[in-house]
Amino acid sequence: MKSIQSIERWITAIESSKQEACAKEQEVKAIVDLWKFADLYGNGAAITQKGEIQLEDANGLAEKVSVVTSDLFLTPKENAISKILSEIETEFSALDARYTGLYNVEFRNPESNFDAAEIQKLKSEIISGIKGEVILFKYVERIRKMPSSEFRIVNRDFKMLECTYEDVQNIIDQNYLMQSDQKQWLVLVLSAIDNNCRSFIIDEAIKTAAFSSGFEKIFIFDFYTSEIIELNIMAQIGMAIKGVPLAASGVA
Repeated sequence: MKSIQSIERWITAIESSKQEACAKEQEVKAIVDLWKFADLYGNGAAITQKGEIQLEDANGLAEKVSVVTSDLFLTPKENAISKILSEIETEFSALDARYTGLYNVEFRNPESNFDAAEIQKLKSEIISGIKGEVILFKYVERIRKMPSSEFRIVNRDFKMLECTYEDVQNIIDQNYLMQSDQKQWLVLVLSAIDNNCRSFIIDEAIKTAAFSSGFEKIFIFDFYTSEIIELNIMAQIGMAIKGVPLAASGVA
């Protein structure tokens, strides 16, 4: 309750300030993003001030961590669902004419993001639905068949974007360490609304490869599905600190 009251005071102070509307919106968003992340993270995490959370270590002692939140905007890509539907169309084109028709696939709102294995399950569901097989559907809401002289699949309401290793490293590189004795974390906030989609494919490399950074911990945080992914980090020597240029290397 104390944490919520503090947040309300900070937001009230921001909204009553003389900043530009855009700046106010960004500050409020950063507070809300961090508040929700801390609430989901566990370990007694709570916001103590803007850009800082307090944790409990293994011995129950309090530890403060500076946290930077940054929006994870993805580079524009083709709707991943379109690729999946095209693959299915190719497969069915080789089958007999009884499947000829126009199929409109409607999807359920996913509770979490997709990885390679989940994408295959999604594809199998669509194929089973078209064939009329009786299965338990997790992703497909319904498939409507309409007359057509060819086999086609359409989707009007579901957009899925791929989140790649390159997307993540690019955003990491845009954030800098502060001059501080505290531990510093980076939270990359993934938003379906901001990226104009309904779900994401999380590239397998994001969960297995290491990212170059000077932050002690980095997380991808999906604001709407409440999913938190902690990334592997490869320490970067000479990580840039905000306001402090890197020392020159090599021999002039």
